[in-house]
Amino acid sequence: MTEKACAMGTKEVVSLLADIAEQVEMIIGEKGTNSVFRYAGKQLGKKLGAGHGSGTEDEARALVSKFFQDKEFMDAIELKGHEAELSGCRIGLVLQERGIAAGKHALCNFGFGLIDGAVETVTGRKIITLHVSSEYHAEGITCRETW
Repeated sequence: MTEKACAMGTKEVVSLLADIAEQVEMIIGEKGTNSVFRYAGKQLGKKLGAGHGSGTEDEARALVSKFFQDKEFMDAIELKGHEAELSGCRIGLVLQERGIAAGKHALCNFGFGLIDGAVETVTGRKIITLHVSSEYHAEGITCRETW
């Protein structure tokens, strides 16, 4: 297997996206920015789910999990019923460095939208993903989400 060649590492990409969200927020406010990023995530989720219609929620969530891990945004995602536990979330770590709580930021809303779009496309059922909690620890951050 060949290594990925990229001018920017995952942390730099997440930092750039956080900078973009900050600029958008100055123009349209926090709620508007969260809405735009959730919408963008949902559209990407729909593209991820395309071709997987009439599938199960577990299949949709597996697509989302693979996306986040392939892009190195998360170390691990554990799915339990209608909850997800995200370990080593690079988004949460970048937000922590900036003094911003995880779970309500536009980048988090992008992830929530991605889950919503994939599940809707694969199962035909609409969901709304919500943040439950975040816990920072020596290994990074663990976030819990529900839908």
